[in-house]
Order: sequence, then structure tokens, then C-alpha cells
Amino acid sequence: MVQHLIVPVDGSSASWNAFDVALRLAKRSNSSIRVVEVACDPVDGRYAQDRLTKEINERGPFDVDVTVEVRLMVERVSDELAKLASLNPTAVIVMSSHGKGRSAAIVGSVAEDLMHKAHGPVVLVGPHVVPSEFSGPMIVCVDGSPESEVSLPLAATWAGELKTTPWIVNVAAPGGPSSTSDVHPAAYPARLARDLASFSGHAVQFDELHSRSPAKAIVDYAEASDASMIVASSHGRSGLSRLAMGSVVAELVRHATCPVTVVRLPRPVRIEHQGTLNPAAC
Repeated sequence: MVQHLIVPVDGSSASWNAFDVALRLAKRSNSSIRVVEVACDPVDGRYAQDRLTKEINERGPFDVDVTVEVRLMVERVSDELAKLASLNPTAVIVMSSHGKGRSAAIVGSVAEDLMHKAHGPVVLVGPHVVPSEFSGPMIVCVDGSPESEVSLPLAATWAGELKTTPWIVNVAAPGGPSSTSDVHPAAYPARLARDLASFSGHAVQFDELHSRSPAKAIVDYAEASDASMIVASSHGRSGLSRLAMGSVVAELVRHATCPVTVVRLPRPVRIEHQGTLNPAAC
């Protein structure tokens, strides 16, 4: 589970929105926070250190352990952040993003680049996110592809630690067939919920939505249920397919009022639809 949260900032107020979210997640999960700014050179680094110290002093004191760090850039900002995350296997990156894909700074292109380099989940805080206490349900998006289901074990683990309920949600086209071969449209998320409950030992709920706009349907559903988080895989094949921060995932980040946790597949994974989940794939 989450033990350490890394929050990249770039001096903008938007990038600090992720800190407000991370602070509440840290309280809920008994985690520590490291706020990181990447500087171009030692002079810039000294200014960055002053900015971090001033911002933290103005926001504190805190109920959790909060530290700050300035890292000098050797390559790209995303490379430094990915390297830092790799040195802390239990860490999770929480960062702000506009959710604008390739057209989108830490709030923008850095998030896009990082999604291709970080091996663990990344919690993206979009422009409309309202920090919550993470007590609401966790919406887990699937689209009928094995790749989208890789996020399920992680979502169940986090939901158990946060003492909330995971809801597996699939979006089907109105009047069309479900995204899988299951006869009844809701049979697909129902089967996944049953398997995940057996795997995790905790209750798992499910729902089947019908819309021609998967992102809007999920965002509306999350807001109506006062969800604490949306979880999605970055490499599904349909619906939630495309690249990290592409298409549906970018729309979720852009419009959701809760954070979106993106689970990236570190390597090709084969998952058989045989009623069991592969925990090694998360």
C-alpha cells in the first residue's frame, strides 16, 4: 500500500493542488510526503529551496511527516522524477495535471512523459479536483480488455487500506452489446467484482453504464457517488485504450472532481478470462 507520497511541484499554484490532495491521502493511509522541485542549475536550486521552505511553512504545521527536496536536473524533469520513484519502491507519485495529453508542464507535458517512465501507479490531480478525506467509493474503470483489468488488484488493495469500497464500472454503448462476450451486459463487471472480492477478501460492487461518451459517464458517476478516486489502466485496447493521458484517461483527468490514479503496464501481460485474477500482473 501507499507508504510514501512524492509530490512534484514547479512553483505554480496549480502544481500545489496535488499537495493538498496528497496531504489528505497521507492522513488516511498513515503515509509520509516528500515535496520535490527539479531545478536546472545550483542557482535555480537555491531559489527553489527558498520557495519550497516558504510554501511549506505557510501551509504547516501538518499531522503527517512532510519533507522537501530540490533535485538538480541531469536529463529531463520526468527522468528525475522517475528515477526518484524507482529509488523508493513503496512511493507513489501524486501530481497535478491539466489532462491535456500531448498538448498539455509538471502541470502538463511532464505528467505525460512521466506516465511512460514510472513503473508504479501515478495519482493525477486535475484542475477540478476538490480535496476529500478519501472515504468515498473508489471507481475502477474497465473496458473489456485484459489490460484494463490489471488495475483491479491494486485498486482492491488500496480500497482495503483506505477502508472504502471499490466499484468496478464498465461503459457500454446504448442499445449495443456489452464490451465482452458475456450474455447479459452487466455480467462482465459482475464477474470481475465476484473474482476480485474472492481475491481480496473484501466486498466489491459493480455497475454497467450506457453512454456514447465513456469519460463523461464515468465522471458523472464518480461525482454522483461522491467517489474519492477513479482508477484506470493506461494501456487498455478499447474505450480506455490509447496512450497514457490519451483519449478517455485524459478526459477523466480534465473533468473529474476526484483524483485519477493511472496504472501503467510495465511489460506485456497476458491475462486469461478464466474467473481468476493474476496478482502478479499488478
